[in-house]
Amino acid sequence: MSGTDFLTRSDPELVAALLAGLRVDAQVQAALGQPARLFDAETRAPVFPYALLERHESRAADRVAVRRLEHTIQLGIYSRHGGLEEAKALLGVLRGVVERLALNLATQRVLLIVPTYCDVLRARNQTTWRGLLHIRVHTEALT
Repeated sequence: MSGTDFLTRSDPELVAALLAGLRVDAQVQAALGQPARLFDAETRAPVFPYALLERHESRAADRVAVRRLEHTIQLGIYSRHGGLEEAKALLGVLRGVVERLALNLATQRVLLIVPTYCDVLRARNQTTWRGLLHIRVHTEALT
């Protein structure tokens, strides 16, 4: 697989596997419902609490041949009725699941998956709490 092919295929494959792995976890389902309210795009009139894939950035981890990528994924967690405590609890659940998540991908091997940042803040509307979870993932092409 060429470096360009790896770049084009790796991002959607990784995101789909990550979201699928989170959605089927029993703890995530207990926190976000079944099916888990974990979205990869904005949704109209969501039921709180829910999580949203807000950002995915990837860059080459090696400079010569694009065989390794470093991904930064940001999940937003939104809570209204449970407030700050619910948002913190949701972050804890998602962080714990990410720390033990094993992803099997067709075109790449996951070398590292680790939560790197968590924070909770009040949204501009003053009625919603927004948690942030940043996840770093390093992948390598499977040749």
